[in-house]
Amino acid sequence: MALSRSSSHVSSPDPRSLLMGRILANSDNSNKNSTLTLINADLAGISLPYATLAGANLIGADLRGADLRGADLREANLIAACLRQSILRQSNLSRANLERSNLSEADLTEAHFNHANLSRATFTEAEAQGIYLYGANLEGAKVVQAHFQQAYASEANFSHLVGDRLDLRWATLTQTSFCGAQLPGADFRGANLAQADFSGADLTGANFRGANLTGVIFQQTCLERVNFGD
Repeated sequence: MALSRSSSHVSSPDPRSLLMGRILANSDNSNKNSTLTLINADLAGISLPYATLAGANLIGADLRGADLRGADLREANLIAACLRQSILRQSNLSRANLERSNLSEADLTEAHFNHANLSRATFTEAEAQGIYLYGANLEGAKVVQAHFQQAYASEANFSHLVGDRLDLRWATLTQTSFCGAQLPGADFRGANLAQADFSGADLTGANFRGANLTGVIFQQTCLERVNFGD
């Protein structure tokens, strides 16, 4: 007599449940050394303010509209993640990898991206007042009509950045590289640009009124219609 073999369907764990479980585990210090991995996870609209997600592997995750204000995402892997319209206000993403991530229309106010990899990331219309970008890599990033007033970005790499009408008023950008950047209409009023390098950059129509330009390099730079003030 042949025995019938019944098959049971094993569903994949829900990424939101996994994420919430990890956060609860962190709150009582269990699984302290484990790495959360949620590659390509659908986490759109999730609310995780002040969560501890340091070192999480979130490659390609969909975090559109997520509330991550004050979250600890240090050294997290967010390559190609979608963070469009997310709230990252005052969160810590120092040394995180956000290469090719989408941060368009995100709230990045006073967020920490020190030494983070943001190469080829997109910041279109992002709100990033007071953002910390010390030593960060934004090579080839797209920063169109974004607001980076009072940003702290000394020794950062902004080379080959595309930043139409980028607002960098009163930002600290000392020893920062803008080599080959496309920055037409950029607003640098009141910024500290001491020893910044704009070699090969396009600064057509940029405004440097009141900026500190001590030791700035403008080698082979397009300076058409630039306003240097009095």
